[in-house]
Amino acid sequence: MKVAIIPGLTDLKIKTNPTRKVDRGQPHIVMPWVWAPWPEAQKKGVIEIEVEGKTLRALLVCLSDRYKEAKVDFEPINPKTKDIDFDYDIVVNGQNYVGLRDGLDTKMRNDDEVLIKMNWRWDG
Repeated sequence: MKVAIIPGLTDLKIKTNPTRKVDRGQPHIVMPWVWAPWPEAQKKGVIEIEVEGKTLRALLVCLSDRYKEAKVDFEPINPKTKDIDFDYDIVVNGQNYVGLRDGLDTKMRNDDEVLIKMNWRWDG
């Protein structure tokens, strides 16, 4: 599936199989590490990639793998529980993923909007 990712300060907004051009819109503050796997996309402000599979889980695994390759700690799916890690919130079309009938195995449709919120915690 094709996805367009619009990075924010503490979130990634993703459009699946967009039927229109995805534009960044207003200038935003973005954490520099977000661009690590796709530095060429920084100027445009939108990351466009292909993801194998058609589910929310496939999307999250693909993103995690891409960030790992760039040596960035981004792993929304906890490898032990196989569910969303407590450091992330996942919302699809305004609904938390736990409320979706198929949860992480929900099939993505054209123009679905996925919001990955990163919950920052200060250790110390």
